[in-house]
Amino acid sequence: MSSDNVLLATGALVVAHCGVLMGTVCLPFAASFLLDGIVQLLRGDGPKLFLGSLGLVVLLAGAGYALWQFGAGYPGVEMERPALMVTVSLYLVAVSTVLALIGFVLRTVRLLRDARREADRLQYMQMSPL
Repeated sequence: MSSDNVLLATGALVVAHCGVLMGTVCLPFAASFLLDGIVQLLRGDGPKLFLGSLGLVVLLAGAGYALWQFGAGYPGVEMERPALMVTVSLYLVAVSTVLALIGFVLRTVRLLRDARREADRLQYMQMSPL
């Protein structure tokens, strides 16, 4: 195997690893923003956040999958390495999903708390004499 082939195989692995990182780390966080968009839709605040996060999820999923397939399908890549990527990706997706859900819950609690404070402030302003 020549040095050019080794370099190309290494580059293909880097591309495949970038695809795995996009799918296992970035995608759960984008999906948590999609949940935020659903919450905004249910509250009647409009579809702006939902549509933006839906586009981001589709973009990250498609790009991550394409990079992974391109990198792992390169002829010079050894078959053991993609199997190791699957093992690592399972750990990454587990951790990032938990962190993304924690972030979603914290953002939702903050949104509800701020909405409650705003409602209390408006009620106080209506009751106070001018």
